[in-house]
Amino acid sequence: MTDTTAVWNRLANFWDARIKEGNTFQQKLIMPTTDAMLGDVERKRILDACCGNGHYARRLAGRGAEAVAFDGAQAFIDCAIARTPAGNVAYHVIDATDEPGLRALGENTFDAIVCSMALMDVPDLNPFFSACDALLKSHGVVIFSVCHPCFNSLRLKHTAALVDDGHGRLQQTFGVEVTHYKTPLAELSEGIINQPEPHPMFHRSISDLLRPAFAHGFVVDAIEEPAFEFNKSANPFSWEKRPEIPPALVVRLKRA
Repeated sequence: MTDTTAVWNRLANFWDARIKEGNTFQQKLIMPTTDAMLGDVERKRILDACCGNGHYARRLAGRGAEAVAFDGAQAFIDCAIARTPAGNVAYHVIDATDEPGLRALGENTFDAIVCSMALMDVPDLNPFFSACDALLKSHGVVIFSVCHPCFNSLRLKHTAALVDDGHGRLQQTFGVEVTHYKTPLAELSEGIINQPEPHPMFHRSISDLLRPAFAHGFVVDAIEEPAFEFNKSANPFSWEKRPEIPPALVVRLKRA
């Protein structure tokens, strides 16, 4: 498997140019759901984990939070700093598997930790959740979003068919074909079509995804599966053609 950090350092500028302040997936599904789970963030200290170009950290700062963010790729942090002229986010270069480095951000000082669409890019979740337990205040929460392990994962196939509606008319239907779910996978994948090179991605079932969190004293407090509204004119391969199938899973954790 290719070194994760090295790949993201090479991909950072490409992703930054396309994600900017959040692509459609982020703007319509991930950000609103995460915002709702966080609630009022004014004057709260919040850590944006695996922040990429920092778009959600800037959103938090704009809502009045004391935003701290980290990513393992220096090139992503450089993009984040360039996009944050006000300097109202404290950025750090730390790998999500570097537990001592994460703890150095300040134990028992964060009201919340968010991780937006990144845990599927982290090879080992145990150091991250262990650090979360140390970093959070007693009432703190962790909110993370990932590609939905059931419907939006490695080896997924998008399908389309013509089906008789029962009244003599043909109707287009769009779905997904899932042939693999249970066994963890570590493979190369593209998060953005035609990116310069694929990046490592780690497929985990929902139980495998949550097990490290449970091991470090967290329980599921809320769960959402956001999906797009149907768009008749959308590309046949788009999630907007599949409003009944959620491409993302968003989870809020609290201490047991």
